[in-house]
Amino acid sequence: MKRAIFGGSFNPVHRDHIRLALQLYDEFGLDRVTLIPTYTTPLKDNSAIADGIHRYRMCLLAAEDYPQLEVSDIELKRGGMSYTSDTVLSLKNDDDELFLIVGADMYVTLDKWHEFRAIFENATILVAPREGLGYDSLKEKYEEYRAYGCRTMISRELVGPLSSTAVRAAVRAGENIDGMVDPRVADYIKENQLYR
Repeated sequence: MKRAIFGGSFNPVHRDHIRLALQLYDEFGLDRVTLIPTYTTPLKDNSAIADGIHRYRMCLLAAEDYPQLEVSDIELKRGGMSYTSDTVLSLKNDDDELFLIVGADMYVTLDKWHEFRAIFENATILVAPREGLGYDSLKEKYEEYRAYGCRTMISRELVGPLSSTAVRAAVRAGENIDGMVDPRVADYIKENQLYR
């Protein structure tokens, strides 16, 4: 089975997260994509992050209509710093070919990640270009990573410009966010008074 894991703070999960997961699912013939909300994200400011159970539930809502997507709370249950290397090693088995979906901005920092060699050894990286980090830039970075044995598959299709930061800012401004997140996620944010 070709299984991709897609970790992130998902604070909150937005439409471009889901579009990216589905895009790579189709493009690379994956069998399953697992969304994994982090507990605490290394290399990021975690001060404005919603509680893990909220982010997990929002991911469940966003993935509800897509049987090719699933959501795991493996990092939330583990607690502490959410190192991708730990998650990759815990999910690696002989039956699955493991892939790791990362955003373009994260891809160019992979060699700074905790135990990045373990990630490169046990998973193929999937990444899509975005505005400001095009295919050629990602390809250039991949050439550097090959020295570590990294395998990368780069999509030719651009990822949309949405960000969780923009969603949170819109919520604080009292704007309608239905175009940015699944309506069920928008309702959940409103009902639980998140990001105010």
